[in-house]
Amino acid sequence: MREGYKNFTTAVYCTVSDVNSITNLEKFEREFAHITDSAHIDKVYLEYYRSNEWCTKEHMLEVKEFFNKKGIKTSGGITTSGRGGEGFASMCFEEDEDKDKIRMAVELCAETFDELILDDFYFTNCRCEKCIVAKGDRTWTEFRLAQKLEVSKDVIMKTAKSINPGMNVIIKYPQWFEYYNETGYDPVNEPKYFDAIYTGTETRNPDYSQQHLPKYLSYFVMRYLESAAPGRNLGGWFDPFDCTYNLTSYLEQGYLTLFAKAKEVTLFCLGALRKQGPWRLMAPAAGEMFEECDELLGKLGNPVGAAAYRPGRARGENDLHSYLGMCGIPLEPGFEYPEGAKTVFLSEGAAVDKDIISKMHKTMMDGGDCIVTSGFVRKVGDAFGQFVNIKVTDRKAIVKEFAGSPNNGISLSGPVPGKDAVLIPQIDYCTNDVWELAAGYAKANNFPIVLRTTYGKGHICVVTIPDNYGDLYNYPAVVLNAIRGLFTKELPVKLLAESQIQLFAYDNNAYILRSDLPYNESVTLEFAEGVKKVTELKSGRELKMDSNRKISMPLMSCSNFAFRVEM
Repeated sequence: MREGYKNFTTAVYCTVSDVNSITNLEKFEREFAHITDSAHIDKVYLEYYRSNEWCTKEHMLEVKEFFNKKGIKTSGGITTSGRGGEGFASMCFEEDEDKDKIRMAVELCAETFDELILDDFYFTNCRCEKCIVAKGDRTWTEFRLAQKLEVSKDVIMKTAKSINPGMNVIIKYPQWFEYYNETGYDPVNEPKYFDAIYTGTETRNPDYSQQHLPKYLSYFVMRYLESAAPGRNLGGWFDPFDCTYNLTSYLEQGYLTLFAKAKEVTLFCLGALRKQGPWRLMAPAAGEMFEECDELLGKLGNPVGAAAYRPGRARGENDLHSYLGMCGIPLEPGFEYPEGAKTVFLSEGAAVDKDIISKMHKTMMDGGDCIVTSGFVRKVGDAFGQFVNIKVTDRKAIVKEFAGSPNNGISLSGPVPGKDAVLIPQIDYCTNDVWELAAGYAKANNFPIVLRTTYGKGHICVVTIPDNYGDLYNYPAVVLNAIRGLFTKELPVKLLAESQIQLFAYDNNAYILRSDLPYNESVTLEFAEGVKKVTELKSGRELKMDSNRKISMPLMSCSNFAFRVEM
């Protein structure tokens, strides 16, 4: 077995089918070596129950002993999935039979292990007759949040602690955070009752899978849930499914999970990673990725970025944060409004906060900038007029060429072709009161993409979001640079590049560039006046700035480049 990593631990999740399939320990030892020869494994999660399949306690103890003798820690696992229905079917939390199954599974785990993790099937999408009656006049969101919190307290935690008072009970949240409330997940209140949380960081194939999630989400959701339970977000896990089209799509989940400073990484699942098919390639590749990240992580501080406020009950412009992250904008998300932040980003979901206008007012009066989306402006409606007379109309525009402004909106320079035509909402604003920093050109007209004006000691900024968020990738560098400039004004470095180049920032002035492009591309970094030295983290070599304080470099497809800035 390989030596352990210095900056994180690793685990493998074993479904109940995986555990039950371990019948010949000698044969399994050879199969498991396929994983451990490639990657060090600190822990395995051993599942007692999933979809009406159980593991006996006798067999579980035998498997547990096998791993413990190898120096691998063991924890319990439960998946509260049901059978039937459409798509993934949850248990019904109104059914005594289903609650009894959960209680029995928790009892077995508490008798066998000192730690238990709930797989992210611990949600509810049941609309049976009993649930409809129990729901009453409440919305489905209100009903499911209350229903699941009750099961968490009275069934799971009460059972676990009554048998094993010191047990560490972990709730794992899935990557689809935009829809938590609708299915009963409550990261605002649930962490008060569970001992710890865990994060699903699966992004898989963002174009063709059922879960169409931009890659940056693997980083964003780790940081977002860290704000839900600071210091108690124990790790992130991902799987190889829908990743066989491109091995780097699998590895990127791991890179971004670790770039977000996950304490532990869990590989799901044992059955996939030990098979002979294309998934068999994943374990050796993960081992190489772990080695690369471990060497790098010790040189990184804590993640930083523009404060992205997304309340726990937010809805609207779903996954937009991750699309912006794919455009090279570092974000630090949170459930609470970031009082005192110098740059605050608000997408449509933030409009659910009834006090959002007054909070924005204070930020800007204190000298901060508020960056909002066209969706946010539409959502708050006339209240936005407190800051500036900007409205999002019902009209649309198709733009193919674009322009930036060399002089803070006094004039535009262009046109520059985009990668493809983009459909955007038309924004109504007053020239000479608000300044257009980037625009899209159409026949005999242009339409704002970036607007900014002063308010108090700060600025209010509006970014026009295309109807298809993926069309952000079609904006040329001149537009993306203008957008990035709003978000990264506090950083000593600016990225000048096209889309799908990610930028990760840390509080010790370390940075990572990651390309998601399928081809090699040159990128440019522009540095502030106070920067004295730029050093590549891996080699230690100094990178020389030109007379304009810029460094241009080739960035290989699907690769990482880390550097440090010295002031």
